[in-house]
Amino acid sequence: MMRMTARTSTLAMAMGLLAPEFAMAQNAEPVAGDTRVAVPAPANGAQRYSPSDFVSFSPRTALDMVEKVPGFLIVTGTNGGARGLGAATENVLINGERIANKSTDARSALQRIAATQVAYVDIVDGASLNVPGLTGQVANVVLVAGAAQAGFTTTIRWQPDWRPRLDDNWLNGEVSTTGKIGGAHVTLSLKNEANRNGHWGPEQRFDGNGVRQFTRDEFASYSGDRPRLALALARTTTEGNKWNFNLGGQLQKLVDSASSISVGPTNGAVRETFKSVEDEHNFDVGGDYELGLGKGRLKLIGLYRFEHSPNVDTFIVDQALGGRSGERFTQTADEGESILRSEYGWRTAGGTDWQVALEGAYNTLDVDAEFATLQPDGSFKPIIFGGETTKVEEKRGEASLTWGRALASNLTAQINLGAEYSELSSSGPGGLTRRFIRPKGKLALAWKVGPRTTINYQLQRRVDQLNFFDFASSVDVANGQGNGGNGLLVPPVVNRTELEFVQDMGAWGGASVALAYAYAQDLVDQIPLSPITEGRGNLPGANLYRISSKATLLLDRLGWKGARINSDLTWRRNRVRDPLTSGWREQSEGQEYLVDLSLRHDIPGSQLAWGASYLDEQFSPNVRLNAIENDYNDGAFVTAFVEHKDLAGFTVRLTYRNLAGQKNRFDRTVFVDRRDGPIAFSESRRREFGRYFQLTVTGTL
Repeated sequence: MMRMTARTSTLAMAMGLLAPEFAMAQNAEPVAGDTRVAVPAPANGAQRYSPSDFVSFSPRTALDMVEKVPGFLIVTGTNGGARGLGAATENVLINGERIANKSTDARSALQRIAATQVAYVDIVDGASLNVPGLTGQVANVVLVAGAAQAGFTTTIRWQPDWRPRLDDNWLNGEVSTTGKIGGAHVTLSLKNEANRNGHWGPEQRFDGNGVRQFTRDEFASYSGDRPRLALALARTTTEGNKWNFNLGGQLQKLVDSASSISVGPTNGAVRETFKSVEDEHNFDVGGDYELGLGKGRLKLIGLYRFEHSPNVDTFIVDQALGGRSGERFTQTADEGESILRSEYGWRTAGGTDWQVALEGAYNTLDVDAEFATLQPDGSFKPIIFGGETTKVEEKRGEASLTWGRALASNLTAQINLGAEYSELSSSGPGGLTRRFIRPKGKLALAWKVGPRTTINYQLQRRVDQLNFFDFASSVDVANGQGNGGNGLLVPPVVNRTELEFVQDMGAWGGASVALAYAYAQDLVDQIPLSPITEGRGNLPGANLYRISSKATLLLDRLGWKGARINSDLTWRRNRVRDPLTSGWREQSEGQEYLVDLSLRHDIPGSQLAWGASYLDEQFSPNVRLNAIENDYNDGAFVTAFVEHKDLAGFTVRLTYRNLAGQKNRFDRTVFVDRRDGPIAFSESRRREFGRYFQLTVTGTL
C-alpha cells in the first residue's frame, strides 16, 4: 500500500504536473497543522478541480471527490491479477505516482485519504506521463503539504445491508487511520468485505425432447467475511530519498450452500444439498526505495505474497426411492508470488523523458486434490481421477524502455518497448517445462485538438497472466462435470489498438467515446483434451471489438440546480473459433454489453441529496464441449437512495436496491456426448433475491 500522506514525485515535477513553487512547498517542512497550499495553474492542458469544486457534495474522502469529476470513471480491480508490477493498470495517481501495490486498488487507496488532505485533482492525458501503461484520462490526486502531520486522521466506512430470507450483513466496512510518527508517515487499516447474498426459486428439468420431467424448488445462499489488516510506512529523507514499507494479512471464510426439493416420476421425492467451504489466509509484504542517482532517479521495488486456500465442495442426494448418494471434491492450494523490480528514469535536453526497467518474478502454485464418493456408512471413499497433485512454477524476467516527450505544443507521445523471458513448468496432467521469449510494448499519443477536445490513440502488444488453476484437474460435483488439467497452456497475447475522443463540455459536463479492436492469440477457453475429456486450453486467433462511452451531463443550465446524470455504456464482441465445430462464436462468459446510468441531485441550500441508478449487463454463455450454460440476469438492477451529508458529522445514505425486481436466470443444455450430438436434458432456473435496503455511513475523525 503506498503512503497516503503528502509527497511529491520527481516524475510529477518533471512532467509539469506541479509548478516549481508548489514543489518547493512540498519539500519544505510545514508547520504542524498548516494545511494551506498555493494551487498553481494546471500544466500540459490538465483539467484541475480544487476542493471548492466539490463543496456541494460534502466529500469525506478523496474517493468521494474523484468519483464526482465529470466524465471520469476510475479503472480499478486489475492489480491483483496483473502480470507482475510492470505497467500501470489503473488510471489514478497519488502525487504523480502510481499505486505499485497489488493488494491495494485505487478505490481502496482513495478511500483512506480524508478529503481535507486533498489539495486538488488533475485530469491529465496518460500519454503525457512517463508512467508505462497509462493512456486516456488519468486522475492525479495531489495532497496538501503536511496534511498528515497535524495528528492522526481516521476515516470510517460502514455498509450493512438487510436482505429477505438471508442473514443480516452487519460487518461490511473499513476503518483506517493516517498520521506521522517520528519522521515516518503511517497508515493502518482494517477492512472487511462481508457479504450475505442469496436467491431462491424454481428450476425445471426437461428431457431431450423438451418434455418436462420435474421441477425443483431451490434456495441458495452465499456468505463471506474477508477481514484484512494492513500497515504502510513511508518516509522521505532530508536528501530527498523515499522509502515505503507495506505489510498486510487477511483471513477469508466463504460458505456457499444450496438445497432443492423435487418429486420425480420414478424416484419419488428427492432432496439435493450442496455446500462449499473455503478457509483461506494470505499475507503480503513489500516495499520500495527511491533515490537520486546521476541525472535521474532510481526506484527499487520488492513484493512477496502467499495464499493458503483449502476448499471442500460436497453434494448429497437423498431419494425416497433409491437412498442416499453423494460426492465430495477437496482442494488445498498454496500460491506464492515474488517480484523484484528496478526503474531508472531521467530527463534529457528538449524535455524527453526516459525510463529503463528490469523485473524478475517467481510464481508458484501447489495443489493437492481429492475426489471421493459417499459410502453407505456415511464415509467418503477417494476415487482416482488423475489430478491428485499439481505443481506449477513460472520464472520470468523482463526488460523495458520507455520514451516520452511533447512532439508539439498540443501533441504528446509515449513509446514503451520491452520483452520478457519466461520458463513455465507443471507437474500435473500433461506436465512439462517450456520456455518463451515474447516482445511487448505500447505506443500512446494524446492530441489536444482544441481547448476542450482531446484525441487519444494507443497501439499495444501485451502478454496476459495465466490462471495457474487451469493446469490442475477439478470436479464440479454440483453439476456432475469437471475439467482435466492442461500442462500445455501458454500465456495469451493481445495485440490491441484504441482510438478515444474526449470532450470537455464545460458547464454541461464531459464525455468520451472509444473504439477498440484487438487480435488475440491463445485466449483461454474450453477445449477437448482427449476424445472423452475437456479442460481449459488455448484457442486460435480471435477478434475482439469494443465501443464504449462515458459521460456526465450537468443539468444546472436546464434549470435543475445540483443535478447530474452519469453514463457508462459498452458494447463488445469477442469472436473466437469454436474448437469443436471450427465455427465463429462468442468467447465464453465474455461481456456483451453494459448500460450503467445514474442520477444524483444535491438539493441546493441543504445537506440532502437523492438519486437513482439503472444497471443492465449481459454476458455470453459458457460453452463447454458437452453443454451450453447461460447464467444471466432477467431485467435491470434499479436502485434509489437518499443521503444526508452531515448527520452528527457523518454522511449517511440509505439505498433501496433492486426496485425493478431483477431475477437471476440459469439455462443449461447438456448433450449426450458433444454439442454436435443429441440433447440429453436441459434445465431452466429462475431465482429471485427480492428488494432490500443498504445503509452507508462514512466520516472522518
